[in-house]
Amino acid sequence: MTGSILVQIVWAGAAIAVAIAIQFTGLVLIARVLRRWQAFGQSARPHWRVIALGVVTYLLFMLHLIQIVAYALVYYAIGAIPTLRSALYFSAATFTTIGGTQVRTEEPWQLFAALQGLSGIVLVGASVSFLVAIVHRMHFWADD
Repeated sequence: MTGSILVQIVWAGAAIAVAIAIQFTGLVLIARVLRRWQAFGQSARPHWRVIALGVVTYLLFMLHLIQIVAYALVYYAIGAIPTLRSALYFSAATFTTIGGTQVRTEEPWQLFAALQGLSGIVLVGASVSFLVAIVHRMHFWADD
C-alpha cells in the first residue's frame, strides 16, 4: 500500500513539474508576443486592447489544453485509464475540478488524480492572475 502511494506521488510530482514548465514557458512566450506587438505600434490601433486580450485568453486556454493532454497521456501510459479518449475526458474533468465523470481511474491511482485537480486549481489561478495583470498593464478600462 505504501509503495503504491509513493509511486503515485513520484508520478504526480513529475506530471506537476511538466505542467508548471508548460505554464510558465507559455506565460513568458505570451508576454514576449505582447511586448513585440506593442513595439511595432499595434497599441496605437483603436481595438488593439480588445484583440490582445482575446488572443491572450485564447493562448491561456491552449496552455491548459496542453496540460490536460499531458496528464491524459500519463493516465493512459500507466494504465490508470484504458483508453486515450477516456483519459482525455477524465483529465479535463479533473484538471478543471468539475469531477463527477463516469470515468474512474484504477484504484491505486486515485491520489494521482486528486493531485492533478489541485494542480489545475493552482495553474488556472496563475492564468487568471496573469490575465488580470495584462488587463491592468494595458489600462484596459481607462478612457482613451
